Amino acid sequence: MDPLPGPKGKKQSKLLISTGFELRNEQEEKMENAFMMVHNRINGLSERDSHDAIIQIISESKMMHESATGGLLYGLLVEPQNAQKYFSLLALTANDAWYCALCNVNMVVIELYPKLRTEAREQIWFFFREAIRANVPKIDNVLNNLIRTLNDGLDLKDIRATLSAVTSLLNGNHTWLSNLRPKASLIPVTLQTLSRFICDLSAYPQCDTLRNQMISLCDWLLHERFLDCAQLGRDLILVIMRISKIPQFAVIWRQLFFEPTKLAPNFGGIEELMSRSFANFQTYRVSVAIQRKMEFILKLKVPMHEKHMEWFRKQHLNNPEAGNLRAEAIRCALFIPIGPDSPPSAADMKVIFITNLLSGAMAGVEQQWCKLQLFWDWFCFDPSIPGGHLAVEPGFCVIKHLLLSQHLLANSLLDFLIRMSSELWPPMQNRIVSSITNAFKAVTDHNINLSISSVLENSFVPKNLRDSLRETFKGLVRTPTVTQQPNKSEPSTSLIIDIDAESFDTESRLLISDASETPSTSATNGNIPSALEDESNENEEEESESFLEKINDLLPAVKEEFRDSIESLAHATNTEIDMSEMMQKLLTNVLDNEDLLDEEQTELLAECLLTIFGKRLRPKKPFPPRFAQSPEFLDEVFNHPLYIIFRNLCLTPDGDATRQPLLSLIAELYEKCASVSYLLLFFLCSGLNDQNDNYVSAYTDLCHILEKSVIEQLVKDLEQCHVDDYVLFGHLIPFVYAKFPSEAMSSPELMKLLADSIDGRQIADIVGEMIEENISLFRKDSFTTIVNASYSWDTLSKLIFWQLVHAENVPIEWMLPLLPKIQLNEQAEAATNVYIMLQRMDREPTMNLIRIILSRRPPDFFTVKCIRILIREQSSALRVAEHIGNLIDKLIQSGEIHPSNVKQRRGTPRNVCLEHVFAHLDNFRQTCLSDSVKKERKDAAESFLALPPLQNAFALARGADKITDLRIRFNELFAVIEILSDEPGQNPRTRRYKSQKRLIDNNEAMLFLYLWKDDSKSKRRKAMIDSDSD
Repeated sequence: MDPLPGPKGKKQSKLLISTGFELRNEQEEKMENAFMMVHNRINGLSERDSHDAIIQIISESKMMHESATGGLLYGLLVEPQNAQKYFSLLALTANDAWYCALCNVNMVVIELYPKLRTEAREQIWFFFREAIRANVPKIDNVLNNLIRTLNDGLDLKDIRATLSAVTSLLNGNHTWLSNLRPKASLIPVTLQTLSRFICDLSAYPQCDTLRNQMISLCDWLLHERFLDCAQLGRDLILVIMRISKIPQFAVIWRQLFFEPTKLAPNFGGIEELMSRSFANFQTYRVSVAIQRKMEFILKLKVPMHEKHMEWFRKQHLNNPEAGNLRAEAIRCALFIPIGPDSPPSAADMKVIFITNLLSGAMAGVEQQWCKLQLFWDWFCFDPSIPGGHLAVEPGFCVIKHLLLSQHLLANSLLDFLIRMSSELWPPMQNRIVSSITNAFKAVTDHNINLSISSVLENSFVPKNLRDSLRETFKGLVRTPTVTQQPNKSEPSTSLIIDIDAESFDTESRLLISDASETPSTSATNGNIPSALEDESNENEEEESESFLEKINDLLPAVKEEFRDSIESLAHATNTEIDMSEMMQKLLTNVLDNEDLLDEEQTELLAECLLTIFGKRLRPKKPFPPRFAQSPEFLDEVFNHPLYIIFRNLCLTPDGDATRQPLLSLIAELYEKCASVSYLLLFFLCSGLNDQNDNYVSAYTDLCHILEKSVIEQLVKDLEQCHVDDYVLFGHLIPFVYAKFPSEAMSSPELMKLLADSIDGRQIADIVGEMIEENISLFRKDSFTTIVNASYSWDTLSKLIFWQLVHAENVPIEWMLPLLPKIQLNEQAEAATNVYIMLQRMDREPTMNLIRIILSRRPPDFFTVKCIRILIREQSSALRVAEHIGNLIDKLIQSGEIHPSNVKQRRGTPRNVCLEHVFAHLDNFRQTCLSDSVKKERKDAAESFLALPPLQNAFALARGADKITDLRIRFNELFAVIEILSDEPGQNPRTRRYKSQKRLIDNNEAMLFLYLWKDDSKSKRRKAMIDSDSD
């Protein structure tokens, strides 16, 4: 048997569908060679002699045994008429319990099945039928992989054929299924896969017969092998839920909840399933090819993953028949392990991968099913199971990631958790709420980089949604130990992950004073709420007990000179005025005894102060909007003792030696409570009546003490501030850019934080400040650096960034260094906003701009688009034509014709050559003068090309001998320019006829000139040879 002949003598595969451009598959070639060896040994022999020949082959060596097995399998696949003969010979070689044969079948199913010819696929099905009839051991494991190939997003035609074959095979072998060993994986894998297709194929009437066969098979599996199906654990509930509207499964769905023992003796029902999870079945949700691509994508780095994700979607999720495969991929991705050998970015890439799949789901049933697959483990989370947090952590990270890019979708996920807690199954509502709460806690307990407050207190989460989260998952909030007096408003709650008043580490989410409290009554009346709440003496005594014990433990180590002041501050009455007075006395003591304030004492003082402040420090809530417009509110906030330290520092002259102990104390406070430094910024912004620029030195000196650059500390502080209080964050941004202009306007990190974090109201405030010229966000020398950095940001962040750029009216000249490098596909947002800048130009285009645009490597649509924008106005078009004409003239005179001849010269901002100029103009001609272009655009292009500066430049180019090759290459461009130079008023038909005729004549003339020059060169060369011979 010879392979089919292919084009140009190349052998065409009888096993695989391939094109003439693909190399032959190595495994197929190996099997084919083995088959040729076997075929030559048994060709023409009787059945008995064939058996003897095969036995002789396999007894020669282990390698010959493997070759013979692979060859016989190849013959079975490509020669249907002899399939029974080859299967009998395979059975003869099965002295290893079919191990070698099944390995070869596995290889074909996993690696080659999508490319198999139709005849070969039918033979694969024949092999499984015969293997089941012969009761081949472990054939069920191989059949698993055949079923798995269905989860590849194939076309409906391919799916129907394989699905029908598998369903018929299993429906016809119930006895074999019944005799499978207990807990065989084939049973749950079949149920899990077919249940998806039962739903997906309901939209195709032509598949009703096949669908009924699958329903019959799944019904039989659930009734006869339920305990095997229960290996799916809680995923079995998803399987039956998906098909529960079908009458056969509606009965099973009711039994699962109310009569579980009818399904299996001693079965605990829904609660038992909810407590089970077997991740080893999750990979069967997708094909091996999809799993490998997912694992590959997780090894990539941002933004390298984007093109692979796009290809992944087109390859596997673009078909309407893909159905709910997107949800299956999400569920599978949750359980892809991130091992020690995985790159550091693997966990983040998993989140990005799931986010991409989720955001691409169609709104409605498909998106809701994707959400359910993502959060299913949250509804039955058990913190006592080791490693259980790994299944819920990606869901939390997806919410956090979407809040930065697609906050509406992120909010819908949070809303989904709230609704499912009560609607999934009302009798288990308390357990589900507890499970979701425990899932939130487990995420933050096992990952110090994740904080519940970063999601639940995010500025993009609406207030009503935050309130619903607190109300539904009360386990996430705690009631303060201080009880309120009767007839007071209900006690406020705070996220449980926030530390209490006795702990001050860098992860704290605390804000000085109760200024963040915004009672609904005050908001209703339109008044700014009070910054402080009165507390009774009884509550004060109860609250003081814990921190006084700690103060008493710390006091023995404090120097005697400071001890009395600390005790007085600790026992001060519960009013801000008394505490402020005691704080001032302590600072006076510190400054009077500066020589005693060593590093150890500074640390002790900081710990004592934070412990004392603890009863006034509360887990943060955002400041009320427009709080800065209320002097009363600010006065109450800045009466807190902490701001006494800030005020003393700011009022101390720069050269005074007493600044150093104050700075050291604040630095130590910052090391123990990360909010201190941005509160210093807040005080500098709003706490001083006299806005003296010298006060800013207090913050810069603190940065020096902390051994950090000013911009590094600013970014860190604003990041912390945004997590703690997004309202205060928006208040500080204009101050930072106004008082730290050189650092802020040069920082891509600060701009990214700004673009990632601000909301619509804050954008309006900042843009208003920019329009009034109170602040500026950009400067020329650092603008290109920020634009370059923005290429890797999320799309929403880029849009906000460019909105701020346009608000400041940044001129196009600042973008000139980047114009030659912008990639239209990769940096689409930058290209789009360059178009807007060109359209809004309030001055005529310069030679520098035209030179840089034309320096881009052709062909380039970006250049054509820029030219089209610049020539919309007649005066601007004339200036562009003059610049291009002058440029052509200079390039001809200087000899800068081709890219290889371009030399960098002083005064030329970018390299440009005549070939590029002609190429861009020719691309402009093809784009704007084609028949499909609107008449207005075509007329504008013709008017531009007919302008005298361009006509004169091309007339000069026609007479330049040194560019003959360019005239030949761009002969159509030259012809069009010449045609457009004709007198106006000609009949359009006459002009079109002349145009076509002149193009032909021009082509012939250029060809003749080229051949004449070539002939002249040949004659000169021949004359030189004759001269040498003489």
